[in-house]
Amino acid sequence: MLEKLIGKNLVLLENVDIGFSDGLNIATGETGAGKSLILNTLVCFPLKKFPNELIHDRNKDTKITIKIRLDNKNLNDLLAKEGILKTEENALEIIRDINSKSISKFYINGIKVKPQLISILFDSYFSFFVQGAQSLLMDKKFQLQLLDKYLRLDKLCTSFKDSFAQFYSIKKTYLDLVKQKEQIDEKRDLFEFQLSELDKIKITSLEQELELIESQKKEKEIRENRNLIEEIVQTIDDRGISFAIDLNRKISRTTLGNDEIQKLTDDLVFNMKELSYEFSKLSSECEVINQNQGLNEDDLFILRELKRKYQLSTDELVEKKQEIKNLLSGQESLNDRISSCYIDYKDAEKKSSQIALKLSAERKKGSIKLVKLIKRGLKDLGIPNSTWIIGTREKEMDYSGIDDVEFMFSANPDFSPEPLKSVASGGELSRIMLVLALEISKVFESKIILFDEPDVGLGGAVAEKLGEKISALSQSCQVLCISHLPQVASFANNHFLISKRLEGGKTSISIKKLSREGRVLEIARMLSGKNIENEALILADKMIK
Repeated sequence: MLEKLIGKNLVLLENVDIGFSDGLNIATGETGAGKSLILNTLVCFPLKKFPNELIHDRNKDTKITIKIRLDNKNLNDLLAKEGILKTEENALEIIRDINSKSISKFYINGIKVKPQLISILFDSYFSFFVQGAQSLLMDKKFQLQLLDKYLRLDKLCTSFKDSFAQFYSIKKTYLDLVKQKEQIDEKRDLFEFQLSELDKIKITSLEQELELIESQKKEKEIRENRNLIEEIVQTIDDRGISFAIDLNRKISRTTLGNDEIQKLTDDLVFNMKELSYEFSKLSSECEVINQNQGLNEDDLFILRELKRKYQLSTDELVEKKQEIKNLLSGQESLNDRISSCYIDYKDAEKKSSQIALKLSAERKKGSIKLVKLIKRGLKDLGIPNSTWIIGTREKEMDYSGIDDVEFMFSANPDFSPEPLKSVASGGELSRIMLVLALEISKVFESKIILFDEPDVGLGGAVAEKLGEKISALSQSCQVLCISHLPQVASFANNHFLISKRLEGGKTSISIKKLSREGRVLEIARMLSGKNIENEALILADKMIK
């Protein structure tokens, strides 16, 4: 049961505190008084983004508190997992804090919780039938959802969706593998040609390429100095050494030299030989480098050409080469995977089809009962001779099953039923939606049901019949209803008057719980307008149940 709605900084409801009771809670008031703002606050409470138009001052924080008594084992178990323990009164205080940046935080009994938990709680405990639902009624997907909800097919629908999701995933994998095989077969000649080109690459990494480039630079430098080296060696060998030896011999035969000079000439001969050796070695190194570079120079040229052709880096070329190898060498393995996946795909399809057929049978069987209830409900609401069919045609299996469901209607017995979107007027749609809401609400596990002006387009005895139906519904659950008809309001267990007031140039909404005397006055106003006549007061007093 919803016990309280407390709001701070809501539009026209800057500081609201409303207490509700069991049974039928009805809010009335003049047109434009803001009656729907209360229900809109509840409807939007669990939404991911709270509408800015429901906030009074966006520069201030907004706080909405909902107090309920919850007696649902599954939900209590779910809350217990979040550390929210059941109280003796089964009381829950649910808070949504919205800061000036529109960022929301949710709390249950002081414990911060995720928005998903709030959504689960609201989906399980609240049912909303608000203005605009009539337009949804013309959508075939929404019609199917209503049918499944009425037939309590939630578990079967979930089972099918899980099975179909698995089937769809396997099917996608299978089709991807088949497409991959087709691409390989189609481009096999191209892949083999590319592989023959890429096989010419001997350089397997960017690092190796850079080392080769650096080696080439070094070779170029040595090659440029090679002639000079050879000239120096030749000069040393031809003249330098022989000159040093000849000089040493001549000095040794004369008395000109002394020990120091003799030593220097000996050193000169030795150094000349050493110099010749070192330059000869450098020349030999130059030859080795030339040989090594000769082995890799062609590879570097090939690599550069392929990089330019394929517009890829060295590492990317190596990867592409490996990918093509894997594609071509994995053909047999791919065929095995396709065969195995096809078996899984067909098994999953068969399983999904079996559940879809079971779901379809339940829909067809249950729709007959719902048609009877709708026709009876429409008769009570002033459409006595309607024709109603829930048409089902088989379609290709998707997430909703194999049924293409459409509600077909005719208000007159001499006309064939047509799709709702083609034949139903606004008033007829309102009544149809109301009948569906009432019938479906009977099978909902929801404990709190909210109606926003379900009596639009109704009046007289039909409106009174509607009041009876909503009152009967409130015997098994709590109902909150916005109404503009006295015939409906007269059934209230808890009656609120919503009115606008202007104080100091500031508009706000006043919410007042009415006593019996207040209810008589309000229903009399609804009967006769602002100028309440005595007859209206007498009738209002009689109408109050």
